[in-house]
Amino acid sequence: MTFDARTRPALTAPLALPPNRVARSYRGGALLDRFRASGTSGLTDEATDRVADTAADGDRPEDWVASMLRAWTPVGKALSDEGLSVVTVSDEELTLRDLVQRRDPVAVGGNALVRVAGPTTGFVVKLLDTAQRLPVHCHPTRPFAERFLGSRWGKTEAWLVLGTRQIAGEEPPSIHLGFRRDVERQELRRWIEDQEVGALLEAMHHRTVVPGDAWLAPAGVPHTVGAGVFLAKLSEPTDFSIVAETAGFPIAADAAHLGMGWDVMIDAFHRGGLSDDELEALRQNPEAVPSAAEVEHVRLLGADADPYFRAERMTLSGHGTTRPLPWPDTFVVGIVTSGSGSVTSTGGTLRLRAGESFALPAAAATDANLQADEALEVLFCLPPDPDALAGTGWQSRDAGPPS
Repeated sequence: MTFDARTRPALTAPLALPPNRVARSYRGGALLDRFRASGTSGLTDEATDRVADTAADGDRPEDWVASMLRAWTPVGKALSDEGLSVVTVSDEELTLRDLVQRRDPVAVGGNALVRVAGPTTGFVVKLLDTAQRLPVHCHPTRPFAERFLGSRWGKTEAWLVLGTRQIAGEEPPSIHLGFRRDVERQELRRWIEDQEVGALLEAMHHRTVVPGDAWLAPAGVPHTVGAGVFLAKLSEPTDFSIVAETAGFPIAADAAHLGMGWDVMIDAFHRGGLSDDELEALRQNPEAVPSAAEVEHVRLLGADADPYFRAERMTLSGHGTTRPLPWPDTFVVGIVTSGSGSVTSTGGTLRLRAGESFALPAAAATDANLQADEALEVLFCLPPDPDALAGTGWQSRDAGPPS
């Protein structure tokens, strides 16, 4: 494979990531709209956030912030570019996918990641906001996806809760994650075929969530996110969902099992019961990183997430405070959750304000600095740690395009 590297000098600059809304099978998006307008500073006030008005909710409740990934297309349907993030490099508009795969994968993804995984950023970041509970579903593990779906990537996820609201007629914001007991194969098959949604939900762990919560959702583990949850989701770069619950959702029966049939797809679900302790191990505990005065730096995900993605939050509390970013030769995605400031690298400076997102190609991240005009908070999302990815048995060969 050959690449066109003429954009390399421009890739030493930060890249703005404009909104990239994607249609889904559930409704939402009101808090996402508010966030894009003003950041999460408007999402933490009880008086304004616990709202029942869903007038702004619609069928595009997700914003795919840094995506080389096309939204999944049912077999037989025309392929579209929905889901692909668009960036501007040297006055040329192109997709992030083309930038990585056709221009300069190393300058974007970094030497270490590309050496292990091929021309990829290795993950996708999404903002999503639910006005109704998502259907119960799971995502395939890497071995399952490689065997049945032609992809080396599965879809382990992490959920970082940014805001919540109370939706009229719905339970408080919450998640269901994993079965509480072992579920027999035929039992699960019957629940799906007969759409026994109550039995599905009753068999699952249920937890309320509040802003600041973070959860790891391993591939294969059944789950749903309840109504009124606004979160940042990091995941492996696929759009494979095996959907156990279709009643009341615009999901075709064949799409629920990705056209493969339930004889195959039933085994994508992890049917083993999780103990309360095993569930709590999926709740992520922030870990402070030593930092200079006026800088708070926190790792949001534990080491178990490293083969899939990483997330860290940086807060600069003082006007003019500057912090070098500590991720050389790494593709970095930033979501500005409050305040204003700028990010600067060799190739230029990008002004930042709450609600905006940006990317640093690896060639720009190597010497990038963050500066606050006022108290500035940024959620940084990073690809899998290359050593941790290789340690899972991932072989050093071209991984091919994301699914």
